[in-house]
Amino acid sequence: MRNLLALIGLGAILFAGWTYRDKLPWRWKQHDAAPTEVSAAAAESAEKKLERMRSSGDTVHLNSAEFTSYLRYRFHDQLASQLDAPTVSFAGDTLNLQGRLPTDRLPDTRELRAVREFLPDTADVRLRGNLRTLSAGRAALRIDHVSFAKVPVPRDVYPDALKRLGRADEPGLGADEYPFRLPPGVASARVEGGQLVLSPH
Repeated sequence: MRNLLALIGLGAILFAGWTYRDKLPWRWKQHDAAPTEVSAAAAESAEKKLERMRSSGDTVHLNSAEFTSYLRYRFHDQLASQLDAPTVSFAGDTLNLQGRLPTDRLPDTRELRAVREFLPDTADVRLRGNLRTLSAGRAALRIDHVSFAKVPVPRDVYPDALKRLGRADEPGLGADEYPFRLPPGVASARVEGGQLVLSPH
């Protein structure tokens, strides 16, 4: 009987808490929802997560809006410095990067020479690939697919195109990989579950 009364009391408490959840001061959540639009506020949200990572040693997760905003407003690094209005999105373990690239930065190959006069001065470029950590504080994007002005770029062009974007050869780096440094305090990075996972160790 006593157990039955305790169960009924617990049920009443849970029901009352759910019914009046909007009036409770802590409102049933400890953190605000992550931003979903690219903005200065989303960049600030990303920076706060990174500060928490550096102070607590916790792994943090950034969504596409947070990382894109961080790149544009706080950390315009090599990964996006060659592109105008860079946008990064995550799907599963895949990273997608898009922006606008001047045509004169394309490699001078026979295939591109044949169509260069038909290309605009600047056009949309889209890259898809996977992220891996090279060493503490450094990562690389392995390119799986590239298109320029909506035209797929042949894979044998990738090495020359990446060199035109500033890539230098180094031990252990694939010809289809583009290296870049991670934000201060971040040792490793991976894309998992549609988010960027950053860790200090």
